Amino acid sequence: MQRHFDRLDRIQDIAEAIEYGCDIAKEEGVVRQSYHVTPLFEEPNSPSTIVYSRGFSNDWLELYERSEFRRKDPIPQRVLEYGSMMTWREAMEADENTSDNETYFEAMREHGLIHGFGVPLFGLHGRDAYSAIDFDRPIEDVSPGTVGFVRAIAQAAHQRVCVLIERSPGAISLSEREREVLEWFIEGKSLSVTADIMGLSPDTVKTYARRVYGKLDACDRVGAVVKALKLGLVRV
Repeated sequence: MQRHFDRLDRIQDIAEAIEYGCDIAKEEGVVRQSYHVTPLFEEPNSPSTIVYSRGFSNDWLELYERSEFRRKDPIPQRVLEYGSMMTWREAMEADENTSDNETYFEAMREHGLIHGFGVPLFGLHGRDAYSAIDFDRPIEDVSPGTVGFVRAIAQAAHQRVCVLIERSPGAISLSEREREVLEWFIEGKSLSVTADIMGLSPDTVKTYARRVYGKLDACDRVGAVVKALKLGLVRV
């Protein structure tokens, strides 16, 4: 395990740290995993939460992107409040459910999301996050050592993300156009769609995006969005 921690400590890019954690989890048999990063002062099921995911169907991802549907998901908040791992079933039964919650749980079952669990991820200065992990079989059928290892890697990857955020310049100034591009990226819009919305050419938007990446010391969209949300640089 220590070699993975050492590798994470050498990573200098936020997206790479997230992807490394997911890669290791996949090697251990994880079929689906998601990493949820929420803006400051927002709820974990906020439409503004950025979700980096692996293994989920496109149908589910499209559904989860709908703000009215995501608002029905109580699991991330319940896991964070509990402060430790909970299976999805345990989280479903942890509190009284609304009709919206029950609708969400039924959708999970319809998409085959049954056996997973959630873990809270704790970071510097209250930069907490949530991860959903699914071996696609009952957790009782997975060795405790494997579950513990995957949890530890998820926590270590999140801690590395937080460290990289802390290394950002203390004051970052974005122009109005740069901020607008970043906000559309946070909404999940592609570069070409962002260009259409803003009435600009794709090359112009690409130039703004490069400036944003440079100011945030990020290599790509995932890193820029995560860092911007954690630093509270955009209106959401």
